[in-house]
Amino acid sequence: MKDQTVLKPIKICIDAAMTVIFLLLMGYHLLNGVTHEWLGVSLFVLFIAHNALNYKWYLALFKGKYGAIRFIQTAINFLLLIAMISCIVSAISISGHVFTWLNASSVSFGRELHLLATVWAFILMALHLGLHWSYFVGKATKIVKTSDTVSLILRWVFRAIVLAICAYGCYNFIVRKLWEEMFLMAEFKWFDYEKSVFLYFIESLSIMIMFATVSYYF
Repeated sequence: MKDQTVLKPIKICIDAAMTVIFLLLMGYHLLNGVTHEWLGVSLFVLFIAHNALNYKWYLALFKGKYGAIRFIQTAINFLLLIAMISCIVSAISISGHVFTWLNASSVSFGRELHLLATVWAFILMALHLGLHWSYFVGKATKIVKTSDTVSLILRWVFRAIVLAICAYGCYNFIVRKLWEEMFLMAEFKWFDYEKSVFLYFIESLSIMIMFATVSYYF
């Protein structure tokens, strides 16, 4: 129990770092190649650390009963694992800087796989995050100790803010036509190179929150 208390802040820091890095990677066209590749390597290292720290989840896979929710949670986790592995494999095959020494270039296949794996990893990561939002909601509820009336007002204000963010996320999802990447419906993607990295970060964050919210309320 004491170990879990010590590890919890570490896990949260790793998850937060992974989220920020992934959001930056979504604006890869606004970063130089070297920066993008090293951020990708950092994300994968953190992903390995995340799984290592949560090894007990793997040990419990064949224990207990599987209801609908647990089945969906397990499916999302394994699909995310596959997507992340596909990201690094495809990244190695199209690397122009970090992994050139491996001579594992396969540009045509690598680009398609990387495009497909990245967008699905992003969405699955958001869904995975939403499955664990109850922990943070519970913590926030304990911190904000108010009367029932004030608590009710704050709850609805928060919901209104989240709804607005989700609407903005839905708008960005449509404008970016992310479904084209999800199902390889387009050979080329058009990017707005005039947009700042910060704005692209905020847009990606809104999309992530939208999927996380759907997952949480489901």
